Amino acid sequence: TTPVASGAMIGVEVAASTGDYRSGDQIWCERLAPEAFAGALDRDVLVPLPAGHFLFGRLIDRAEGRLTILPPDSGSRRHVIDEPPWMAVAARLVRSL
Repeated sequence: TTPVASGAMIGVEVAASTGDYRSGDQIWCERLAPEAFAGALDRDVLVPLPAGHFLFGRLIDRAEGRLTILPPDSGSRRHVIDEPPWMAVAARLVRSL
């Protein structure tokens, strides 16, 4: 059965294979407030960007309100996001066999 999002969960469906994720995977992320960002270091996160866009990748650094995210694609460049209002950390992966 498909998991049901509860509380502050956000679902992401992978459209094309990238990094450790395969096409069709569902990644369930738990939404965090800025004061909880430190607990997501070295984990995959979803971060909101302007104009309704999002960035998904590994949180590799957090300093002075700035987050450094490394996308899962090999050879991708780092992105620095200034003071996002929230972030969601990957908590569950659902993969069909």
